[in-house]
Amino acid sequence: MKAFMRVLLKLILFCLVVALAAGGAVGFRTYQRSAPDYIIDRYLSLLLEDDSEKAFELLDQSEEDSMTAEEFAEALQGRQYGLCAAYTVEEVTKRTDDNGNEYVDFHAEFKDAEDAVQFAEELTVKKQAKAAFGVFDQWKVLSGHCMVKDLEITVPAGAQVYLDNQPADASWITRDGVPASFDRYRIPSMLPGRKSLVIRHPALESVNTTLDTNDGNQDYSAQMILKRSAQDECLELGITALKQLYAAAVKEDAGELTVFDACKEQAESFVKSQGGAFHQENRVFQSVAVSRFAPQYGNPVFTEGEDGAITVEMTLGYHYLLREDVTADTEETQEDGTPIQETKRDSRSDDLTATFLLAYRDGAWSIAGADVPLIEGNE
Repeated sequence: MKAFMRVLLKLILFCLVVALAAGGAVGFRTYQRSAPDYIIDRYLSLLLEDDSEKAFELLDQSEEDSMTAEEFAEALQGRQYGLCAAYTVEEVTKRTDDNGNEYVDFHAEFKDAEDAVQFAEELTVKKQAKAAFGVFDQWKVLSGHCMVKDLEITVPAGAQVYLDNQPADASWITRDGVPASFDRYRIPSMLPGRKSLVIRHPALESVNTTLDTNDGNQDYSAQMILKRSAQDECLELGITALKQLYAAAVKEDAGELTVFDACKEQAESFVKSQGGAFHQENRVFQSVAVSRFAPQYGNPVFTEGEDGAITVEMTLGYHYLLREDVTADTEETQEDGTPIQETKRDSRSDDLTATFLLAYRDGAWSIAGADVPLIEGNE
């Protein structure tokens, strides 16, 4: 019996020693993990290993920008940490917010196999409210570092923007240093990677493309050309302008030029000059007609004016036909020697090219400038 008790006592003592040793090891590991630099090191190692599950366990979940495991895995895939071979990290600052929360900020650089820096990030660890075993501090990483912050997309003013089939929030539009003819979306935070992007505009062709957040800020305005319906509107306006100019020149009255508010002086100058050419001495104007219009369009220009106009230059080729009665001396003379005059119907036609500057603002086109050649009279 005494022998059995001695064996039992030894067994209990052995288990106690093992438990104390194990507890000490756990305690030591827990103590290690209570340091913010240990957590950041462990976390960065997991990023390079592409182990999103274990890295996710080290994320803080107490703030508004916390992520789900699925979002986090998508973010790591978009950031492509696994393509890097090494990293360096250094502590930047310790700080405490107004609510007493403690943070440590780190600067990390991710490098390739040749030790060249591929990209850098600022990371933050936050002290958790609950201590491990009631004694050891716990720190976890804020997930915001792997999000894309303040990515800017520039589009023509009035365009509709869709990211992954969702309309872009109008509150993202910034006017800070942006001309009125552009809208610049500054997206506060988004998951990295490739996103479908659709840009629609009433006057310009849509853009359907893929946005890669790794490419940085993008300006899509240069990719947007005049759409067919807008070309038709511009052509109709140009034809109206030509007919108004020649009709006003016939009457030598610029009062009916209703489409030239923005370039009135140019239009009035043309009416005066063309009217003089139509109504010359020894000529009786009959009619003028323009037809066979062939337009060509330049690329949209996004102006910096306060009205935010988008301008397009249209070169308009057209055919004219002029009829007039011309009175001229003949070789015959009257008894007093006065030359006998003869009136003939003269018809002339030719092709001319006019240039109009068309401006789009507030959903409508207008003429901002005009360069129209004169139909000269015969000598």
